[in-house]
Amino acid sequence: MRAPQLGCDATSSSSLLLVTLTTILFFTSFVHAVPAPRDRTTTGKQPTKRNLETRDLIDSIKNIFGFNTNTGYGPYQVMTPAETVSVRRGGDFAKEEASWVNGRMKVANRALTEYLGRVGMEGFDYQTFMKGYTPTVGLAFSGGGYRAMLNGAGVISAFDSRNPKAMGRGGLGGLLQGTTYLSGLSGGGWLVGSMVVNEFPTIRQIQNSERMWKLEDSIFSPLGKSYKYYPSIFAQAKEKLDAGFDITLTDIWSLMLSRVFIDKPDGGPNTTLSGVSSCRVFRNFQMPFPMFLANGRAEGDTLIHLNATVFEINPLEFGSHDPSVNAFSNTKLLGSDYRDGRLEDGGKLIHGFDNAAFVMGTSSSLFNQVLIDIKRNDGNIFGGGFIKGLVIRALEYLSKIEFDIADWTPNPFFGFNPEQNPSAITKNLTLVDGGLDLENIPFNPLLVPHRGVDVIFANDNSADVVRFDDGLPSNWPNGTSMVATYQRFQRGLMAQGKSFPEVPDVHTFINKGLNNRPTWFGCDAKKISGNPSPLIVYIPNAPYTAFSNTSTFRMAYKDFERDMLIDNGYMTATQGDGELDPEWPACVGCAVVHREMERRGTVTEQCRKCMRKYCWDGTTNSTRPGEYEPDLKLQPDRPISRPNRPVALNGTYTFSAHGIHRPASPYIEDFTDYSRFRDYA
Repeated sequence: MRAPQLGCDATSSSSLLLVTLTTILFFTSFVHAVPAPRDRTTTGKQPTKRNLETRDLIDSIKNIFGFNTNTGYGPYQVMTPAETVSVRRGGDFAKEEASWVNGRMKVANRALTEYLGRVGMEGFDYQTFMKGYTPTVGLAFSGGGYRAMLNGAGVISAFDSRNPKAMGRGGLGGLLQGTTYLSGLSGGGWLVGSMVVNEFPTIRQIQNSERMWKLEDSIFSPLGKSYKYYPSIFAQAKEKLDAGFDITLTDIWSLMLSRVFIDKPDGGPNTTLSGVSSCRVFRNFQMPFPMFLANGRAEGDTLIHLNATVFEINPLEFGSHDPSVNAFSNTKLLGSDYRDGRLEDGGKLIHGFDNAAFVMGTSSSLFNQVLIDIKRNDGNIFGGGFIKGLVIRALEYLSKIEFDIADWTPNPFFGFNPEQNPSAITKNLTLVDGGLDLENIPFNPLLVPHRGVDVIFANDNSADVVRFDDGLPSNWPNGTSMVATYQRFQRGLMAQGKSFPEVPDVHTFINKGLNNRPTWFGCDAKKISGNPSPLIVYIPNAPYTAFSNTSTFRMAYKDFERDMLIDNGYMTATQGDGELDPEWPACVGCAVVHREMERRGTVTEQCRKCMRKYCWDGTTNSTRPGEYEPDLKLQPDRPISRPNRPVALNGTYTFSAHGIHRPASPYIEDFTDYSRFRDYA
């Protein structure tokens, strides 16, 4: 049977470094040997020198391959609307978002009421409680490449009532339908993007899709692809150049990603994030409100600091809640010429800049960090000597000309609020991976007071833990992103009114096992300075049915390996489908209503028991931990006790949670040596 196409109605493993090297060496070899530049663009915008040089270079490539097709990646000019186009100050709801949230809350209330009634909450009249009140639930998915995307997919599947397994005794089905906000960055952003631009399919539908998440051949490898794969990518990028906009490595990266995440021919190059607002499932409030994060990078910088401006990109608006910007513009009109918060006189009004793949690529654009790491490493990387020097010079050159970032010029906040906005002095706006400031879990947009989020389920797939023997990452989380967000709050770098609960140091996370099981933070709102923060339900990546600590740089997985990670994520979210704690679904229900229970003073005994079990008790153990090498939580040969037990079959195991078959070994084999590369997300 042919797999249905998803979409909106209206060879061996390769690394991220490989695309960096092949692309930058190609461009740096030819960037000075191009034909004479032209002086016109399709939108009438004045092209830059780099724009002209790159356009002509790609023209030469297209002519060699005989590929010259317009596909829709290029932004285009539209007529100026009758209504005023302006930037708004942050600190409150956008009118469109407030209207949408009001509709979503009605859907969420029904879903959460059904969930609370299904999971066996004791001493709690859930129906009366939920009359006139709807908890605002947020889901946050961290970066971490395909590791984060696939483990996160398992978490989503565990929360999704459309998954029959998730509606069983140990499942958490309905929580996704009761969620209002959904945020992601880098690999977590790939998960969010894969769902929201394709009419919010189930994870099973994505797995069965003919185009999406086919990861056996890396997006960088020509194996298994048409001979037009690379020419078509360059042709699509050329359209953006022809429209008068600069492109960078992020555009090429994004167009490669689109072939995996967007269920349309050639990656659906005309698919925009703003187009999600016209999709049936969004209009009917049948999906959460999606948000992507990226960090601003000032001109000449390579290191991204904790005080970097965090930008939010959603289908309606683009901007930042941070005091440094505190402003938002219309996502659909990105690429337009603004000055002082209004459309510039004589400026061009643009549509199509907010390409959905470009948004996902921007949130995972960490090329500049590769340069930093190569410099930090000893001389044995790439064999040392001449090759390493060549790579460093190439990366330094691209960093110098700002080719290793995502170029979001023209800056919609040019001239806006210059007293507080340092970016107001320039029309240039450059963004990078949202996790490079160490805040690898996208909490930022879920903490703004006007959104009133009660609880955040935070799935952490970061690669924080470092091995003692070689100082390289073992790709397990240790709470670094939690600590970074708490430090940002303590230093006053967040928007006024934001709050975040106290968390311990990273050594305590490991020593107390907080990075190996679900943990709640902020259980007592009275102990939080300032406005009460949302309750944080921290769900870290851990080995339940597979050793899921694959490298961020790994860009190829066989289907069964992909499914192993998804299955592990499902077990992570459900505590082994309830096997490790049969009360976990009810405890999740307690977490959902906890803030309102506190406000009413009606915390039940069952919920108090859950708090004693899962809340961080405030104690620390900051001694340096030993080597962190966790064991499987659900051993394949564990005693038969639940229907989802693994069953040996011809040397493989199958878990009925997803009906997948895998080798008896829980290890995901990887013959590529990643030990020379450091993870950042």
